[in-house]
Amino acid sequence: MEISRHSRCLALCTSFLTALLLGACAGAIPPQAVEPTPEPQADSTPASSGQAEGWPAWIAADCIPPGQLERSPRAQQRGTPVIHANWFPQGLQIQVVVRLEVTPQGELGRVAYLPAGTDPRIMAAITRSLKRWKFEPGMRDGKPVTACFEQPYALSFPRQDIPSSAAGKQ
Repeated sequence: MEISRHSRCLALCTSFLTALLLGACAGAIPPQAVEPTPEPQADSTPASSGQAEGWPAWIAADCIPPGQLERSPRAQQRGTPVIHANWFPQGLQIQVVVRLEVTPQGELGRVAYLPAGTDPRIMAAITRSLKRWKFEPGMRDGKPVTACFEQPYALSFPRQDIPSSAAGKQ
């Protein structure tokens, strides 16, 4: 399967922005918080990524496929969600994919995520972060349009060993 030039460029830009974001935020998160690790996605259309099931109908209806855009929407300024490891004392490892709609004005529109059963605290933290993002809208025929892209988060929280009580040791 051949990867289009547009998808390759999009993957490179996403990798660069991710590295820049992670470098800039290295010391900005409180010690008890865990920072998700974004993984770039080359193509974000539901049909081509094989993830059409589970996504809301508006994504298929309103998101212009990247192949039909001159330029995909881009995040100019990102925020990092603060997710606390102590929320998951038994540990947790999950991949959350968020689909963002960016309006022609460069504003965040609708947001959807998979898996649907993701812990609500995780999604609230990600949503708060997304509201601080700034965007360049997607372009089609030289005009800004409503378009969508994916932002994946790979979250890994190790099991926390809770010390046993010293009451039994006398």
